[in-house]
Amino acid sequence: MHSPMRNLFRLALSLFAFAILAAAATPVPVILDTDIGDDIDDALALALALQSPELKIEGIVTVWNDGSRRADLTWRILELFGRTDIPVGVGAEDPLLAKGRVGIVKQTEALAAGYRMPLDRRRVGLELLIDTCLKSPEKITILAYGPLTNIALALRAEPRLKDHIERIVLMNGVFFRAGLEYNAKMDPEASAIVYSSGLPVTAVGLDVTLQCRLSAEHLQRISASALPSVKFLYELIRIWQGENPGARPVLHDPLAIAVAVKPGLVTAVQGRVTVETRGAIDQTYGMTVFHKDPAGQVQVAQEVSSADAIDLFLTRVLAAPRGR
Repeated sequence: MHSPMRNLFRLALSLFAFAILAAAATPVPVILDTDIGDDIDDALALALALQSPELKIEGIVTVWNDGSRRADLTWRILELFGRTDIPVGVGAEDPLLAKGRVGIVKQTEALAAGYRMPLDRRRVGLELLIDTCLKSPEKITILAYGPLTNIALALRAEPRLKDHIERIVLMNGVFFRAGLEYNAKMDPEASAIVYSSGLPVTAVGLDVTLQCRLSAEHLQRISASALPSVKFLYELIRIWQGENPGARPVLHDPLAIAVAVKPGLVTAVQGRVTVETRGAIDQTYGMTVFHKDPAGQVQVAQEVSSADAIDLFLTRVLAAPRGR
């Protein structure tokens, strides 16, 4: 090859390599959909997302009862991680058809008396979700780790939304053993709408998330941190533990965030998911059934590298807040 041609070839290779590195370094725009405040894993998932440079969080939407208090808790975590630039919306508080949840959002006990996020910063969740997707120059990835009411409502309210969503990553369902999973069974109709939407869906179910339980040593590392962000998370863990101080959090929802960041943490199977919406309450209503199908739009996690997932979580959450 002549020298000018060789130089041109090298230049082309360099530009190609640079383009690949630039694409890899570009954060993925995401919206988080969460029922933060009940189980501890939602708050831990939010912390992991905030500490993951691979993600660009465009908005956070709460789902389920007492959404205003869930938004308050979300805002406090954003303050501690230096991310009050992220908009927060209060989403649907009741399921589409199933019986709704009642009661207090217990983890808000960690908030100071009278604490509220600024009212002028609080958005209507459904509007935030739809507007963010439609106005984004890039397709949005939705990370949903609560009941899927908001996502189902948005898909039904705005048909154009499908053209603006890259994929949906869920903590939802249980696929390789019998049983029910909380997020799916709390709004089975919403889950059915999302799984049958035709959009690419990645689901981590209870099968794999139960393998990601923190140990006593992991909790000791969290409790030993002097960072205000981590100290607040540990206070939430203590509230969640209640009268069972030996309880150890399972990284159900953080695994959905981790898979969005590092897909190789799980091995997934391609197929379709159907949701039982006519079954008996507390028996089969909300059951998720996986159908293996190479042409399906749903990827279901079957195995997980639990040690690597836990290490990713701890390494990032125990680090100083990255800020914006």
